[in-house]
Amino acid sequence: MLDRMTISAITYAPPVRHGTRPPRRDYALLDAAADLYEQGQHAESLAKVFAHLFPDAKLGDLATEPFAFTQGSSRVTVRVEGGELVATVPLVKLPTGGAAIAALRFVLTKLSANGQLHQPRLRGDDIYLEFRDKVSRLHPAKVLEMLRHMPSHADANDDWLIGQFGAVPLERAEVGTLGDDEVARCEAIWRQHWGDVEALLAECQRKRSLFFLNELTAYALHRVTFALPMCGFVIAKLREAAGTFNDTHEDPTKRETSLAKCIKDMKAITADELRKDLGHATFAISPLTDGTAHVLAEFFSPGNYMDTIDKYRKTDKAMDATVALVSTYTFLLSRYAWPEDLELAIEAALAKASGKPWREAADSLFHDARELIAKFGEDEDDQESDDDGGGE
Repeated sequence: MLDRMTISAITYAPPVRHGTRPPRRDYALLDAAADLYEQGQHAESLAKVFAHLFPDAKLGDLATEPFAFTQGSSRVTVRVEGGELVATVPLVKLPTGGAAIAALRFVLTKLSANGQLHQPRLRGDDIYLEFRDKVSRLHPAKVLEMLRHMPSHADANDDWLIGQFGAVPLERAEVGTLGDDEVARCEAIWRQHWGDVEALLAECQRKRSLFFLNELTAYALHRVTFALPMCGFVIAKLREAAGTFNDTHEDPTKRETSLAKCIKDMKAITADELRKDLGHATFAISPLTDGTAHVLAEFFSPGNYMDTIDKYRKTDKAMDATVALVSTYTFLLSRYAWPEDLELAIEAALAKASGKPWREAADSLFHDARELIAKFGEDEDDQESDDDGGGE
């Protein structure tokens, strides 16, 4: 068990990560693509899918002019070759010695799967992710799934292969560097976050509450992914650990142990290591899912979850209510792309509760959740969910 620590409030600082709000996409183009596919106009159907996904890009003849886009650290190239659509993403160059065997084992067990549209390919010492299929068999849904998952799969695993096995970057996309002020803000958020999580884990071990554990583990991950523009080995290590500590199907004791080890590892990250992991990446396809009124209502409308929080904030469990609400607000910002006014309102609610005592913070966040539903959750007609976004 961690040494007993105390914490009286959770603080909030604005994110350094740039927003990734996707362009508005035309879903009529997908309907048209499906109709064209059924009519046997496969090339025209494919063009409609690309026009939907990349509304600001110009698509030429893929047989003579490959289409390329950037997804985080991944460079994706799509072309038509011999009647087949071929999409490739360079991953890494294998290291030398025994580490190459370990890297290949990871690729075969984690990046290859039966039924998966894309598969890893080894060319010399270079590993790529690749999709290949006849244009005549490309239903729009298949193209969407491939373009949504293959680049993000590469982006999520190349840093792990580089940091864990000594693989060499292969044709990686460049990311924008941060200024000294941004780096300083990132480090301040990082240190504050892991100090808070460490203290909250001590409280969790005292409470023995699965509810509290679930909210804490989600916050431990999503506060970082929302606030900081991280794109290297450190965030890969965090996500690997979160695969255990944020898995509600795992044994709670194992999850606590995993989180305690992760906290220790993250607090040991030096300023130079953190700086190397920071960068403003470009995503042609938003890694976030569209936030809608329906999504907001799932979390904040009256029901079991909000009823539990309401009960906690009125009793001696105000800390539990606050941690739950902060975790939920943060999750919504980390995983969804919201209209600007709604995103600002969610951030404002966190900022207003920042540093306040548990009961006062819980009351503030609870009432702001009600206001969010009243303003954004009832009158807004849900737009069709954009499944092109969302990575992990």
